[in-house]
Amino acid sequence: MKTLHVLQVIANLDIGGAQEVVRTLSEGLVESGCPTVVCSFKDGPLRAQIEQLGIPVEVLPQRRYSILAFPFYVREMFAIRQALVRLVQKYEIDVIQTHLLRSLDFLVATLRFGAQRPLIFWTVHNFNFALRPEQLPRFRWLAGAKQAVHSWLYRRMARWANGFIAISNDVETAIVKTIGPVQDRIAIISNGVDMRRYQSSTDRFATRRALGFTEDDILYTVVGTLKEQKGHRYLIEAVTPLIARTPRLHILIVGDGELRGSLEAQVRAAGIETNIHFLGNRSDVAALLAASNVFVLPSLWEGLPMALIEAMASGLPVIATLVSGSQQVVEQGRSGILVPPGEVTPLRQAMEDLLADPERARLLGKAAQRRIEEAYSARRQAEEHLVLYRREWSHLHGH
Repeated sequence: MKTLHVLQVIANLDIGGAQEVVRTLSEGLVESGCPTVVCSFKDGPLRAQIEQLGIPVEVLPQRRYSILAFPFYVREMFAIRQALVRLVQKYEIDVIQTHLLRSLDFLVATLRFGAQRPLIFWTVHNFNFALRPEQLPRFRWLAGAKQAVHSWLYRRMARWANGFIAISNDVETAIVKTIGPVQDRIAIISNGVDMRRYQSSTDRFATRRALGFTEDDILYTVVGTLKEQKGHRYLIEAVTPLIARTPRLHILIVGDGELRGSLEAQVRAAGIETNIHFLGNRSDVAALLAASNVFVLPSLWEGLPMALIEAMASGLPVIATLVSGSQQVVEQGRSGILVPPGEVTPLRQAMEDLLADPERARLLGKAAQRRIEEAYSARRQAEEHLVLYRREWSHLHGH
């Protein structure tokens, strides 16, 4: 069987779930003997982590022009395509897999007809993956028109992709709803984590001391970009009365984003600034999880949240919402607690229940870790991708 060379293309190298998928998958592919390169349109802190694994990273210039500046937009698209063609030639790429590209997915799909004719796979990370108004901060008035154009392009250009990778069953449903009846070209491959990163002998007490906490403090942690999807405001509202009754309870908010200012204002208005800690983007998430007591993810929608899988791999009891992806990973009452999204009272009750019953929390954490070991390992993720690549390559090339 030919050794396939893979190019993973992602919008940016910031800290985030999809970016962690690319890092973990690339490492797994390389360990399986599949040379892999990562390409992005924006540099970020994840670049160093990927390069430390010996995986090449190529950063192309960011997009500057909207389609409103049509001549410049077209020229820029041609330049990006040429840059991608050069990468395909430089690394002798056989497979291109995309992540979070949106309209650039359509550009990448045209590479299928180049001289080297690589396989093209679009990865969909989110149930709600269609273009949303908040993704157009400068041109919200164009949202309706752009959504219609995107929908049309997805349906027309989907035939140019060799296949789609959905990270959960619900995401597969979303792909069919947005793109059309392409079920025969969708592979469902769940995200995976490298258990080695989350079962290390991290000194949890040293991490706590560095953050200014004692062994007696109770740390509930949430990891995610500070945006509407992640539901942080419901967490803050839910925990406010709990902090009044349990002053040792602290919430670690790991991540950054557009809602940081409004969330900090919410915390000040509630008078709980000493117990809510905005840590920003961190490169030591595994250590922070190891130092925590409980993980909370109050998302309004998801694909298959890497942060949740990582927390469970760490052996933490988890509280998540009944949304796509999360309810696939968490077995209600066995490997975690699931509550309705956007509802404060059930979230507060679940947090209070684990405060009151540390033994139940411990057992949930153990079950969560077993769940990830059995179903969401990085090795399984890489192997399933390789099976897909090789099957499609053999189908097209007859060997």
